[in-house]
Amino acid sequence: MPALRDAQAIEFFHLAFLQVLQGRLDQANYVLKGGANLRYFFDSVRYSEGIDLDASGIEVGAFEEKVDGALRAPALTVLLRGGGLTVGEFSKPQQTETTQRWKVPLRLTGRDEPLRTKIEFSRRNGDERLILEAVSGRVAAPYALRPPTVHHYLAEAATEQKIEALAGRSETQARDVFDLDLLLRRQPELRAPSTAELREEAAGRALELPFAAFRDQVLPFLDPEVAELYDDAASWEQIRGYVTERLLEDE
Repeated sequence: MPALRDAQAIEFFHLAFLQVLQGRLDQANYVLKGGANLRYFFDSVRYSEGIDLDASGIEVGAFEEKVDGALRAPALTVLLRGGGLTVGEFSKPQQTETTQRWKVPLRLTGRDEPLRTKIEFSRRNGDERLILEAVSGRVAAPYALRPPTVHHYLAEAATEQKIEALAGRSETQARDVFDLDLLLRRQPELRAPSTAELREEAAGRALELPFAAFRDQVLPFLDPEVAELYDDAASWEQIRGYVTERLLEDE
C-alpha cells in the first residue's frame, strides 16, 4: 500500500473501525451521519476529521464496553497494520445519556506526532430516513479493505442535519457549507427542509464565513487532485452563494 497522507490515514482507521464494530454490536444500534456519511455514500471529495453517528437501543455502559472492545480488538490491529497505523491510548471524555465520545490518537509510520481523531455517538435524536448499505468500493479500495456495511442517513435527512449544524454550532464551520453545496446540487428539486427561521439563520451564518475559514478548515481535507479546483476566493463565493440562495428559496 502506498504511503498514506494524514487525512487518508484517519479515513483508513474510520473504515477499519466500522468493519470491526459491525461484528461486535448490533448494526440497528447505530447510524452513520455527518461528513463520513457524505464521503462514503454521496461521493464527497472531503475527508472527515472525525466520525459521527447516532446511537440507540442499548444502555450507555454496555455501549461503551462494545466500542472499547472494538478499539482494542486484535482484528483492528491487524487491519491497520497494512497502512502502517497503530491505535494509541484513547480517552473517553464524555459518556452520558446524550453523548458518548472517544478521542483516539493514531501512530503513523514515518510521522513523529500522532494523528488525532474522534468517534462520537449522539443519543439526542434519531431519524427513520436511513438505509443499511456497504460503503462505496471506491472509498475502501485504496486501503485494501472490505467495504463495511452500516446504517446511514439518506440525502434529505442528511441535508436537514447539515442545516441544523450550520445554524446551531457555537462556532460556524465552513465544512457545513461545503457539504450543503454537495447535497443541494445533488437534489436540485429539493426544497431545503427545516423551518424558514432555521434556514434563514443557516444562510446568515454561511455569509459570515470568509474564504480564509474555507481555506483553513476544508482545503486540507480535500484530495490534492481536486483541491486546486477550490483554492481561490471565487470558488468559495460560488459555493457560499449557491447554498444561501437555496436556503432562502420560497416554500
